[in-house]
Amino acid sequence: MILPTIPAKTLYGSIISPYVRKVAIVLDFKHIAYTVQVLVPFIEKDREKLLQMNPLGKIPVYQENGLMLSDSSVICAYLEKKYPDSLIYPATPEEYAACLWYEEYADSQLIPTILTVAFNLLFAERFNLAPDMDAVKSALDNKLPQIFNYLDHEIGNKKYFASDHFSLADISIAVPFLNFEIAGYRVDSKKWNNLSRYLDEISNEQYIAKENTLTRESFKKGSSLHLTQLKIVN
Repeated sequence: MILPTIPAKTLYGSIISPYVRKVAIVLDFKHIAYTVQVLVPFIEKDREKLLQMNPLGKIPVYQENGLMLSDSSVICAYLEKKYPDSLIYPATPEEYAACLWYEEYADSQLIPTILTVAFNLLFAERFNLAPDMDAVKSALDNKLPQIFNYLDHEIGNKKYFASDHFSLADISIAVPFLNFEIAGYRVDSKKWNNLSRYLDEISNEQYIAKENTLTRESFKKGSSLHLTQLKIVN
């Protein structure tokens, strides 16, 4: 019996997910060759497979030979230790702590709130779920303005969030804004000028730009959404 060959490094999930894209950018940044196996938690057969790899049934999951890891932050921390040539965490204790904080804030506050908007507007009906438009309105009118206020203040006139160099803090904060764009929204540059400027600049970083392009192409294959018709959140 010939068993199927499993690639040495496999990222399970969909790059439409900011959490999966976060890991993909880190893998690219560290020049690690890997294969993406698409699994969508809202598809029953995919969820069953995910539950065998991660008891939470969530993406991403990363497999490297016999090692299986879940949670984007855990995966990124592992990759930093395993492949330290291209560092994604700052070197000093103070900047390292700042990076961890911004990553946590993005993972627990920014990304879930943007996904509330994106999922309900773009994907809920595709998975036979009723869109929660009250949740969308609350996110757009109340939660996101507070988050944008904080991020706008924190970035100020800096190029990067945690240090003078590109880090996981920037990856974590940047990734969900593509989903925001695909959902038809963008940050008001008049109200959040610092954040808007930062997002324009960080989207041109090589590895973020690469994954954003792949994600747009992936989404367009199954969508008639016109990405140029954006609404401003203010």
